[in-house]
Order: sequence, then structure tokens, then C-alpha cells
Amino acid sequence: MFLRKMLAVSVCLALLIAATPNATAYKGHQLSRNDIVDFTLTDQTGENFTLSAMDSEVTVVSFIFTSCPDVCPVITQSLRLVQEGLAPEDADRVGFISISVDPDRDTPEALTQYTERHGVSWPHLTGDKDVLADIYRNFGILVEQEVIDAHIGVNSDPTVTYIDPTTGNASELMFEPSGWELTQAMAYEANWSINASDSQYGHYITAIEGYEAPSDSSWWWSLLMYNETSEQWEESSVGIDSINALDHDQLVWAASNANTSVLSEPHPDSPMMQVLFPDNSTANHTIEQMTGWHLSMGAFAGAEMNTSMPASQYGHYMESIDDLAAPSDSSWWWSLSTWNATSSAWESSQVGMDSLVEPTYIAWAPNSTNLSEIPPPGATLREEAEPGVCNDHGWEMGSGASKHCMCDEGYEWAEGDRLSCVASADTVIDYSVGHSTITYILEGMSPKVAWTGDSWQVEDFLMDVEAAVDALNPPSESEGMPGLTFGVAMTALGLAAVAVGPRRELDE
Repeated sequence: MFLRKMLAVSVCLALLIAATPNATAYKGHQLSRNDIVDFTLTDQTGENFTLSAMDSEVTVVSFIFTSCPDVCPVITQSLRLVQEGLAPEDADRVGFISISVDPDRDTPEALTQYTERHGVSWPHLTGDKDVLADIYRNFGILVEQEVIDAHIGVNSDPTVTYIDPTTGNASELMFEPSGWELTQAMAYEANWSINASDSQYGHYITAIEGYEAPSDSSWWWSLLMYNETSEQWEESSVGIDSINALDHDQLVWAASNANTSVLSEPHPDSPMMQVLFPDNSTANHTIEQMTGWHLSMGAFAGAEMNTSMPASQYGHYMESIDDLAAPSDSSWWWSLSTWNATSSAWESSQVGMDSLVEPTYIAWAPNSTNLSEIPPPGATLREEAEPGVCNDHGWEMGSGASKHCMCDEGYEWAEGDRLSCVASADTVIDYSVGHSTITYILEGMSPKVAWTGDSWQVEDFLMDVEAAVDALNPPSESEGMPGLTFGVAMTALGLAAVAVGPRRELDE
């Protein structure tokens, strides 16, 4: 009797388990929220694209921008592998779309180049800013334009990547010119003749345009800076080498006995230098645009690396870096490369450094260097970040007043402090696609799963996509009992036979 009761209980449990529908277990963040509001954008071919018009039952939605040098290409390539890993019977039921978070730059032409570069063909969408803003809100995406700009060097400090010929190691140098580099640049462009001496205290001017300071020190060349409070030009308390030219780009070299009231006010938009001669005559020059020569000079000087960049009729050329000159037999030479933000790749410059106007990222390397092996901008800066910088959750970009942290995934600037990285809000929707991103899996118009960042595994994401497809097609009644697998069903029936057998014999 006891055995029969136990068998009966086992039968009930087996049938109960078998009759319970299988719950879908996603590996990503499972969501429960309202459907996405339908939208229409423009794809890379220039055609209108409407979300609800997609034929797919499951849609993967990612957010990217084509100038992104790090996260976005990784996500696109991972999704390409997901698409290629789908079973043939699922491939037609799963669609992919990517939505730009940088519509100013992501034109259909830019999106076409991006898709061709990454070997994908699914719709990459852009459109009106207001329309996209509604889409970002609808998906719960936070877009930080200044973080996007920082990623691609817009309104951010440029850098020079240097490849050491002896070791092959790469170093990324920030543009950190001193007042001395600014003086050199001004003198070259204005064609001023300047004589200077270099002492243990730094450079000091002895003559400008033939006006040489007398040995009796009856007057001397004095460095002046503008005092915003008093609105007066005043003698600098530090030497020219100690001045950060990014923070103080309005300078004056004046004869100490001259009348400073004849000086002009600072130029508000561009670096400017004035010369005030002993006879109270003046000269001034403004740098209207930065070139690759300015960038190279300021970056190497900031890193305290000696360079020789002589001027010729064709402009400046790189003779030596860190006192290492290219050999006279031309077995190799210093080659200039520029960063192409659209293709996310280094390219050999077709012009000299003086003809590179407002460069963002450049690289100096032996001409034999494989450009694909040069790290992208920011890569070495992250590796070289000192302990404690950005709270150990990022790396610094820029210098002076423009210095800021590039925070790691899951971290953001502390309120009012761009030099600190604090943990982002612990929620999927408060994630900055300017610094990382969220990729969604939709069932119809309903978001079901979200994956943050770019470090997820293709296999895990693929399993979630397949699970979403399966969830839309539960077994029908004609296919058997809901959730009853063949093995469980046979076990239950076997137990039932054992339990009923003794009773039948007793009745007989």
C-alpha cells in the first residue's frame, strides 16, 4: 500500500512537471516594459525605414556611431557573428538594425562606408535629431554628445602617437606646448628673428628683430601676461618654459623700458603674441589655425623629447625624434600618418606636416611600420594611466583646463568633476551610449532582453536570440501535452503502469 501511494505521488509530480510550460531563461538582462513606439528613419541607402514594417519576428537593435574608434566596431563585428551563427530556419525570422547616436556626422554615405568596412548589410539608420531624441527616450538610451565628441577627438585635445624604431613600442603624447614652443611658432610664421639662450632656468630672449638687450641691463626683454582682473599686461612671475600655452596663449615680449599702454588687448579667438620694442613700436602675430607641425612640436616638447624639424622650401620635415635620426642611406625614414575617424584606421599622410590643418590625431613612425599595428588613439593612454587617476576607473584625456577622464564601462563623471569616475546608476536604461551602449532583443515591438557594453560573448547573445524565437512558437496541442517532453512523458506512463498493475491483479 505504501509503495503504491509513493508511486502515485511520483506519477502526479511527473505529470505536473511535464504539464508545466518551460520558462525562457535569458542570459542577458530580461526586461518587462511597454512596446517600442513605431518610428521611421533613413537607412544607409537613403531609403525610409519603418520598424513595424520589418518581416522579422525577433529584432536585434544596437546603437552605434561610425566615428567610434572602440566600442561600436566591436559590437558590430560581434553582431555579425551572431547573424552568421543563426540556424537556417531562424535566419529569416531574426532581423538586425543599428541606430546612429551621432546624426550630425552619420550621413547615409558615412553609414554605407561603415557597413561595407565591417561586412554587414542590415539597416543602419540615421535621421532628424528630434526624431532620434524621441527614439532614444523610448528605448531608455542616454546620449552624451560631449562623450561622443571626446571619443573621436572633436573639441578635444589632439595627440601624437610615436613608434620607437628600436623597440617598436607605441607612446601617445598629448599636445602640451609651453610658452617657448608658442614663441618659436610665432617667430617662424611672422618671420621674426629671435635670439635666445637656454640656461638651467630655461630659455630667455636676448634679441628680437635686431634689438639686442644691452649687457649693462639698462633694459631687457620681459615676458608679459594679461591679467583679466586688472585688464592690464603684467610681467610674468614664471619663465617662458613654465607657461602652459593652452591655458595662456596671449603673450607679449616687451622691452622693459617701453610703454606697455600701447599694447593691444588679447585676441579672444586665436593664440596671439605681441612684441613691444624699446622705441615703443610694436609687432604682433596671430596663429589662425594649427598644423601638424604645431602639433608635433608641442607634443614632443611636452614629453621632453628632443626633435629636429628643419624648415625647407616645402615646409618642415622630421629629421630626428628623441635624438634618433633616420639613417643617411634612407634605409628607413620618419613617416607621418593620420587617423581616419570614418574608417577607424591609420593612413599615410599625402601631405607634409605644415599642410595638415587642424589635425586631431597623427602618428610618427619608421616608414616600414605596419599601420594596422599602430594602436588607435586613446589605447596607450588607457594602458599608461597612473594608479589613482580617474579613481582607477578610466584614463585622462587633454591637459590644463580641458583635461577630463575617459571613464571605463559602467562609470561616468562625478557631478561637477570631470576628473573623477564614479559608478553609473545600477540600471540598464541609464547607460551612456556615448561611452558604451545597450543592444536590445525585441520580440515584435516588445523589448525582451538587453545587453550592455561590448564585452558579452557571441555564444550567449546567440542563445538569447534563439530563445526569443522559440518563445514566439510554443508547441501546439497536436504536438502533445504542453511542456511534456518525450522522456518525462514516458517516465510518467511507466510509473502509471507500475502503479495500476498490482491493483488490477488484486481486482481479478
